[in-house]
Amino acid sequence: MFSCDCSKTWQFLILFSGLFLLSESVSVAQTETASVQSLEPQHISLQPYRIRVDIAYAPDARLNPVNRLQIQQQLQQIIERSVGEKWVLSEEMKKKTGSANAIGIYENDWLPLSSSEGLQRLQPDEVVKRYPSQPFDKLFLISIEAEGIGYLVSGREFDYLSQQLSPLLTHHTFEKSFLSETVFHSMRDLFSSVLTVETVNDDQVTVSEQASQYLTPDPTIGTLEKNFYFVPFFRYLNRDRQVKNIQFIPWTYLILEDINRKYATCSISSGLRGILGGSRRRVETLALHVKPKYTQTNLTLIPRGTSTQTSAGMKVELSPLDPQEVRQRQLADEKQKKQTNSPPPDSEDYMSGEYLTNRSGAITLAADPEHPLVWLYVRSGKALVANVPYIPGIDREITIQIPDDRIRLNVEGELAVLNGELIEAVASLSMKMARIRKWAKNNEWPKVDEGIRELESGISPKQIFQDKLNVIQVTAVEEAQSQKNKAAQSRITGLCRETAGRIERFLDPAGIIDLKAEIQDLKQLQKQDPDRRSPK
Repeated sequence: MFSCDCSKTWQFLILFSGLFLLSESVSVAQTETASVQSLEPQHISLQPYRIRVDIAYAPDARLNPVNRLQIQQQLQQIIERSVGEKWVLSEEMKKKTGSANAIGIYENDWLPLSSSEGLQRLQPDEVVKRYPSQPFDKLFLISIEAEGIGYLVSGREFDYLSQQLSPLLTHHTFEKSFLSETVFHSMRDLFSSVLTVETVNDDQVTVSEQASQYLTPDPTIGTLEKNFYFVPFFRYLNRDRQVKNIQFIPWTYLILEDINRKYATCSISSGLRGILGGSRRRVETLALHVKPKYTQTNLTLIPRGTSTQTSAGMKVELSPLDPQEVRQRQLADEKQKKQTNSPPPDSEDYMSGEYLTNRSGAITLAADPEHPLVWLYVRSGKALVANVPYIPGIDREITIQIPDDRIRLNVEGELAVLNGELIEAVASLSMKMARIRKWAKNNEWPKVDEGIRELESGISPKQIFQDKLNVIQVTAVEEAQSQKNKAAQSRITGLCRETAGRIERFLDPAGIIDLKAEIQDLKQLQKQDPDRRSPK
């Protein structure tokens, strides 16, 4: 009996120890799962902007240390009251980072020139060198200087993800007590939202804005609206998730169409094809909000390659419609013209402006707040060499590299001369044939035979012009191939094809054959009835 009770006791102990170990393993697994989940990064819509403000006071600003400290304290209160949790610049975050470059509001003691001119000279590389770790998302660089009896507040925004400095923005105030509010207004106008591209589907993209799920007490601050424009860019990372390179996508904009607390939908307006599509390893695709900051933009056209020539005399047309919409409008106009045999009214209303580049290949585009985005159609003669979207006013100066069209222009000039010679040759041949017909009507058959022999003895005009055309085409195509200019090759081939069609049409030897048959018929009539004269 004792042995039986002992065995039952041991079974109970083994069962109890198994349950205890199982509970311990479950608790450890749950702890590990919780720790892994805590390490997972939050969605970008839940990540507030980490803000740092560096304020530079000019020596003539008439502000003592007490005034400066008061401005910074009031500015922090205004930001917390107006922006709320969307912007973070608290001291708690600074203590957590343990860095001298932490977020918050500081006095700028490193700017060489504490003025708007000093901010204007500042380059992004200098900011990156100053803050290599950059535990912030936005850096607002502010300068306060005296201007008459008042103050001039200047500011620029540095975005960490894109490493871009915004254009200089200035505000004026006449009261020292309003300086903190003026600085905040400058920050509000400088602030540019950041989007991350989630999915791409043809010409539609799904994006998420950073800190979009934090509503601001003042809805006019940092709130996205429809028809906002964003410039996309790539962040190329290495295996350690460190940024190797940042590349902005040229002539491409995202236009905000629909938005909710977490996601938004944008349409793509781009002069490039499929630029955002496809998968890329270790590449982050983001976008930065842009809006016109200047009243106008100086646009310069530059030929590609090593050419030192300027693109003078180029026509630049402006349109609110993209190339596909313009083409649809043109096809509708052509269809209406064929049906009614008259040009349609307002057939060119899709072009809102036209410019001609000066000797330097430049034009000036005025910013339009009501219609910021326009399409630029660059033409060299009748050939369309570039069509890209652009928002005038977001840059002071910008350049467009266009294909070097000098080869095609030279071909057009040579073909113009060849077409002139072709017209003369066709006119001369028509006169000779008309003269032969006149002699035949007057029964001057010796002259008729001499004229026909003269037409047949010479080299065929068609062959002469075809040889000239081949020399022009082959020379130009070889030059375009040496420059790897496929667009020029295509245009040259098209121009030469048109001229070849004219040569084939107007210098067809069948005309001389028909003339000989007509003369032969007249001779047969003359033999049958010698007294009969050819009708005049």
